[in-house]
Amino acid sequence: MKKQYVFALCLSVSLSACAKPTIDCDVFPSEEESLYILPYEADTSYTVYAATEHYRRANNGVGTYAIDFEMPIGTKVLAARNGKVVSVREKFEDGNNRDLEENYIFIQHDDGTVARYFHLTHNGALVNEGDNVNAGDVIGLSGNTGQSGGPHLHFDVQQCGPNLPPHYNQMPCGQTIPVTFKNTDSHKCGLQAGVEYKAR
Repeated sequence: MKKQYVFALCLSVSLSACAKPTIDCDVFPSEEESLYILPYEADTSYTVYAATEHYRRANNGVGTYAIDFEMPIGTKVLAARNGKVVSVREKFEDGNNRDLEENYIFIQHDDGTVARYFHLTHNGALVNEGDNVNAGDVIGLSGNTGQSGGPHLHFDVQQCGPNLPPHYNQMPCGQTIPVTFKNTDSHKCGLQAGVEYKAR
């Protein structure tokens, strides 16, 4: 209970500078036609603790469609879509709480978009740059590296790239795009904070 309280407190502080935007649900693709699956194993469930709460007016809302899943360190992370691994970093230790010192895997899709999997654990990448992966392949292990309010997986899809640190949010490629997932409960306006989603 105490752990959850601390996590929630950290989250409220980290999101205090955010103002949730008005979202047009029509920008989300239909779940039936989605190219994405949830980035974790079938028959497991994780709670979203931030989605459009990532929005910040100061950076033109580049993170509007990013999603944070509460996830214990060491959880298997799956490729959400077929693609090619274009950048990997796994040198940082969990709990460092330093901006720009997070581990990640970036996967580019055939339309040029780039899925980003952040805050992976130390030595938690199970793929290498240049590898081709299919949706559902295990690509890494979740963690708590970088500036983070607790163990979680940050997932988003940028419209092009990869944008490498410290230029994660450089426009126009940095703009995140709305995604839905074909293997979970209905979410026609995107995944919602505070809701647990089971992968099927």
